[in-house]
Amino acid sequence: MRKKTTRHTVRTALIAAMALMGTACETTDCPLNNIVYSTYGFYAIMEEGETQVSLLDTLTITAAGTDSILLNRMVNASGVELPVSYSAAVDTLIFHFTDSVSRIRRDTIWIEKENIPHFESPTCPASMFHHVTAVRCTHRLIDSVQIVNPNINYNVSENFKIYFRSNR
Repeated sequence: MRKKTTRHTVRTALIAAMALMGTACETTDCPLNNIVYSTYGFYAIMEEGETQVSLLDTLTITAAGTDSILLNRMVNASGVELPVSYSAAVDTLIFHFTDSVSRIRRDTIWIEKENIPHFESPTCPASMFHHVTAVRCTHRLIDSVQIVNPNINYNVSENFKIYFRSNR
């Protein structure tokens, strides 16, 4: 009887030790999505100063050079979050504004950026952070675009202010 008890005790001790070793290993919480998003706020300059506005038009945003629709038919928006391309040096976004009589007007925004590889851990997939170096736009409905926070990463904050013409 004693041999069985000793074998059982040794087996139990080995299983417990292996379980403890498994839980003692470093575990890194990898991000579920390694795409970062830029945040755009919509603004207008009024007599009393800058104010955030909601668009009355329907907004669709596409990425130039692709068939990707980043935002489809949003209404009453005061801002949007859009994914940033992984490795392109310039992101080109086309804003399609559709008014109440189905007239479509387009503005294009070009965002120049530096891509910075970011590693959480060797067990996590690599992600790409970005540093915006310049922004320019067409001026049909958009008056100007201002860089508020040039660093685009997992920390969500407003990166751009889009100012619309007051005589829309």
